[in-house]
Amino acid sequence: MTIAPLPSFLPADALDEFERFDGHLIYLAAPLGHRNPSVRAGRFESVNSYFGYLVRERKLVFSPLSLGSSLDAADFPSSVWYALGLQFLARCDEMRILALDGWEQSVGVGMEIRYARQLHIPIYVVNPDTYELKMA
Repeated sequence: MTIAPLPSFLPADALDEFERFDGHLIYLAAPLGHRNPSVRAGRFESVNSYFGYLVRERKLVFSPLSLGSSLDAADFPSSVWYALGLQFLARCDEMRILALDGWEQSVGVGMEIRYARQLHIPIYVVNPDTYELKMA
């Protein structure tokens, strides 16, 4: 991907950080939905913890679950979330699934896996305790 030159007004420390980020774009998938609100909250917290870990490692990452936290979910039906997520997934270089309990039964994660396979995007499963990666 070609990156345009950075503007001269960018602070030096931001330029240093820009150069540290890996250009490989990661799509972070995980289950969220559950009838128990405390399970949903725990999943959300786990996703954001791993998202933060990746950013600290200077990885470029997109997390639809993290993005959605800033929006009122009632304003957006699941069809909008599925479409938005898959549009981002198509632009990513790899997919990582945070293997929280229930990920294999998740409708959303299942769709993301099928689409990533259709696009030949490598898929990794992430252990939520150790962040160890395993090829799916």
